[in-house]
Amino acid sequence: MIPDLQNPSRDTLLMLLVFFIGAVFNYVYNIAMGWMLSPAQYGILGVAISFLLILSLFITAAFPLTVAKFLSEGGDDSIKHRVFKSSLTGNLFIALIVSFFFYASYASGLLRLDSTYLPFILLIVLALIFSSAGGVYASALQGMFRFKKYGLINIITTFAKLFSAVLLVMFGLGAVGAFFGMVAGPIAGLLLGVLLTSDFKFWKAKGWASRSMYTFALPMFFGMFFMTLLTNLDILGVKFLSESASSDTLTGYYRSAHILAELPVFVVGALMGAMFPYISRYSSSNYSNKTLKYTVLMICPLSIILFVIPSSMVALVFPDSYAAAADALGVLALGLGLFVIITALSGIFQAMRHPRVPAIILTFSTLIEVIALIFLVPDYGILGAAVSTTIACAAGVLGLGGVYLKNGFFRFDCINTIKTLLGFVLLGVFAYIFPHNTRFLTVLDLLLSAGLYVSFLFIFGLLNKDDVSMILSGFNLDKRKLWRKT
Repeated sequence: MIPDLQNPSRDTLLMLLVFFIGAVFNYVYNIAMGWMLSPAQYGILGVAISFLLILSLFITAAFPLTVAKFLSEGGDDSIKHRVFKSSLTGNLFIALIVSFFFYASYASGLLRLDSTYLPFILLIVLALIFSSAGGVYASALQGMFRFKKYGLINIITTFAKLFSAVLLVMFGLGAVGAFFGMVAGPIAGLLLGVLLTSDFKFWKAKGWASRSMYTFALPMFFGMFFMTLLTNLDILGVKFLSESASSDTLTGYYRSAHILAELPVFVVGALMGAMFPYISRYSSSNYSNKTLKYTVLMICPLSIILFVIPSSMVALVFPDSYAAAADALGVLALGLGLFVIITALSGIFQAMRHPRVPAIILTFSTLIEVIALIFLVPDYGILGAAVSTTIACAAGVLGLGGVYLKNGFFRFDCINTIKTLLGFVLLGVFAYIFPHNTRFLTVLDLLLSAGLYVSFLFIFGLLNKDDVSMILSGFNLDKRKLWRKT
């Protein structure tokens, strides 16, 4: 029996609200730093953030997701307590090991970073340690379906990052002050996580988790590790493969393009944050296929808009000094649009106990990106980095999609695929031809294009009453009254 979809709808809407608030804080942070810092300083900040995101994979890609997976499956409380305790201890240990080797690489000169980056190195170490514990606490709330508390942690973390960064930059600390927000956020998240899980008395459990938890965590780690590499290696590629005299400035331009292109990635992250525990508990293709459907129809179109009017989107958000990022944004939007599908498929495989699939396929995608960056960035700069990411993400979608179809999780529908592609074309053409040479016209263009696209989805049957009912069930609306009115 397929479970009722009301709870996933409600929780997805809650997570989307959390996403919206968190995304506002994140975007204000990234955009405010773009306005308050020079392109060179913004580039240094981008390099430091990319290092932190990649190193954070060692503490976010294995144990936290494993905690969410095992706790969401139900079972005996003593097992949950042992899983949590083992994950918390293991994550702290990994953070210390990673921090040691990272600092040693910098101190020995293995990392080609000058003394400007020393404060960032130390702050990265602090962020890793606090995030290693905070991430496990937050994932426990997710696994126990406590989405309100889970969302509150995300909001407080992003707000603390924004508030502290803006305050310190105003006091003249520059990029270092901006990056301190990446430490303040995890500290706030950890303190709140401990408070909100006070009833989860894991310390009373005797013994440690079974071997099955660790064998599951390892492929989970590699899957998430290579996912994050796909969206951060390009920034580091611009930094280390460009001319040293202009590398920080070019990285700043590329960072601004990356921030815009990542918008749909944040949205799908909110969707998967809510759906992961449900897919995990029930292993239902109904949950996974609905997740994939809404990812393609309602999130990927954001990338289409960024692809067709990149100059206007850069001008809408960033100062004129970042206009050089437009060409890279146009290409990168396609790549990260494909990455949105990778995120959904990877989460589905992991929740359905097939973590090795994304781990293996995304390993090859990352190798493709590295090779492409080496050949393209020296000659084509930030445009070459964007092309490299797009090629790698295309390979990842083909691999994951092929396995998804082969295993019978989804039945390919040629007619609906053609309709979807026509909808994308219609959206892109309208967005392109509508005037958007001012900020006001760009916003109006986005609203009208979205309305036209949604109308197309209903007219051609890609969305129907059942989809609307499922979505609106999260608002606890009476669907019969709704349809009588319409």
